[in-house]
Amino acid sequence: MRDSKDALQRARRELRPPEDAYERFLRRRDRKRRNGRIAAGVLGLAVASGGLLAAVSVFTNAGVQTRPASSCVPIPADLTHWWPADGSGADAIAGRPATLHGDATFGPGLIGQTFVLDGAGDFVSVPHDPALDVGTRDFTVALWVNFDDTKGEQILVEKWVQRSFEPEVVSGWTLTKLRDNHIGFATEGGFSADSAHLDILLETWIHFAARRSGDEFQILMNGEVIASKTAPNESVLDLDSPSSLKFGHRGGPDDTPGSISHQRYFLNGRIDEVKLIVGRALSNREIRAIVEAGESGRQC
Repeated sequence: MRDSKDALQRARRELRPPEDAYERFLRRRDRKRRNGRIAAGVLGLAVASGGLLAAVSVFTNAGVQTRPASSCVPIPADLTHWWPADGSGADAIAGRPATLHGDATFGPGLIGQTFVLDGAGDFVSVPHDPALDVGTRDFTVALWVNFDDTKGEQILVEKWVQRSFEPEVVSGWTLTKLRDNHIGFATEGGFSADSAHLDILLETWIHFAARRSGDEFQILMNGEVIASKTAPNESVLDLDSPSSLKFGHRGGPDDTPGSISHQRYFLNGRIDEVKLIVGRALSNREIRAIVEAGESGRQC
């Protein structure tokens, strides 16, 4: 009987976990967590090599996700103007540089650096040039925006002269965050395509695009159509404008000849990677490719 008790006690001692078992478990857990974070960080880095990128980031209203990709995002065909905002106002395609006004400056952006605007006199403009006019042709304008606040009306990008407060007496086009957090794409002739009310997140990069394809005008947010409207059949909307192209500001008499507007509508936040395609409306697929590239979306 005693032999059986002794055997049972030895078995218990052999099965009993070491006194430091819990501490060892915690150390193993912490190592796994560190390794997991390192692996996620490595995956999230876009390593450019021979035109390939290791990963792209998908930006949505809900946040950022990372997924592997096989290549970088090609420059959209027929891209006519591109202002990356990487420490200068240079146009990477056509050599038509932008000028910073007020206290506008550069800061960390979605991709490299970005235009930083404080909503109180800051904006960026590209001097008028016939090459920037879209006339009656198809076109696309696209950019990333990060709002510090969404109070009031704020201009995203426009080439617009407010000749009167009658909607028909204007020239050009404008892409605007309206006072009630709709996004509006307005043109000469009093025509506009407006989105429904949006929950616009602050301090979050959001991609906006506006395009004209024939007589159809659309706005896309993060690659999804949020507004679409067809111009009346009898109207021919000529969107040429003598205004400069402006990022983050409605032109007034002091900087836009012919304008009577004093509202100014400065944007409070950041604007990055402004692209203008004159003569072609980018497809849904092309716009989504830009969005899905996110901060890893350097063009090939």
